[in-house]
Amino acid sequence: MRWRNLWAFIKGIILMQLFLLVLIAGVTWDIGLDSFEKPDLTAMLLPISYVRINEQSATRLMSWSSSSLAMSVQSDRSFLEYFSRRMPEDMMVSNLRVLASRGVLSRLPGPNFAIQDAAPVSRTEENDIDNRYSEKLKGHSVVVYCTHSAESYIPDSGKARLDGESGLVGMVARALADDIGRYGARTEYIDTLHDCPDYNLSYTRSRETVKTVMESHEDLLALFDIHRDSIPGQEDGETITINHRPSARILIIVGSNERKPHPHWRENQAFAEKLCKVGEEIYPGLIKGLKVKAGTYNQEYFPHSLLLEFGSDRNTLAEATYAAELFAEVLVRTLDEETKS
Repeated sequence: MRWRNLWAFIKGIILMQLFLLVLIAGVTWDIGLDSFEKPDLTAMLLPISYVRINEQSATRLMSWSSSSLAMSVQSDRSFLEYFSRRMPEDMMVSNLRVLASRGVLSRLPGPNFAIQDAAPVSRTEENDIDNRYSEKLKGHSVVVYCTHSAESYIPDSGKARLDGESGLVGMVARALADDIGRYGARTEYIDTLHDCPDYNLSYTRSRETVKTVMESHEDLLALFDIHRDSIPGQEDGETITINHRPSARILIIVGSNERKPHPHWRENQAFAEKLCKVGEEIYPGLIKGLKVKAGTYNQEYFPHSLLLEFGSDRNTLAEATYAAELFAEVLVRTLDEETKS
């Protein structure tokens, strides 16, 4: 028992040091003080990509390093699953994605390397979802883009907008495309900076993107414009706990024909209502509702086109990407129900 406790203590110290190194490296580079000696991030981060640990070892390690978890191993498996499998990954991936979004990793000296997502895992294996989704989505596509590309999340990026560059909302859009793709659909994230150089022309620029998508995707199932909300006076991002993990909440925006002709807005509204219904059935509270607003938001070109707000600028990247993961399941279940009716 003594050796076990000693080993757990040593591993805990090593993991904490890795986390602090990534955190300090990100803060130091973000501040940009030339007087600071820039750390060799290649040496620090590259070995992390080679870490391999199976589920059993990870669970055992987490239970050893926390007496409270060790005492409750048999009492709450779903609670332990988050801490043993997902929390360490969320913490590390969030920090690495922030560094990547700021261009830090691409500026590292030495050989180039990239952060790659884990090999796609079948949702059928992970969540016991019926194989029929993959069969029905195969050969069809879903496209996501960001009209306000600079939008970001303050807890991770330090500010609400990264003017002139891609904000962390782009990470959420990319995560959503990846998550939907795991169900069998062809997915595409368009990373064009639509709000640069003139924010006021954001929707004019993204309209051209939408037109291009419509011309090149005859098999399109859905088209999503990804944003994050901003609520004046809000200090903390609104979250909902799902499977013992905090998730940002999602608001769906539907444009109407109040200002200009919009032939598909009722169809878009019906699609949004179906998403809300399915979302409430499987993940109550994830989708906090839908708003119909004046203006088309470039939704007039396709009947399954919606604007999705993943949390607010006060949410974290991890909360928003988890919401994207959950929404992907809501989407495929909704599409499945549509094909039955």
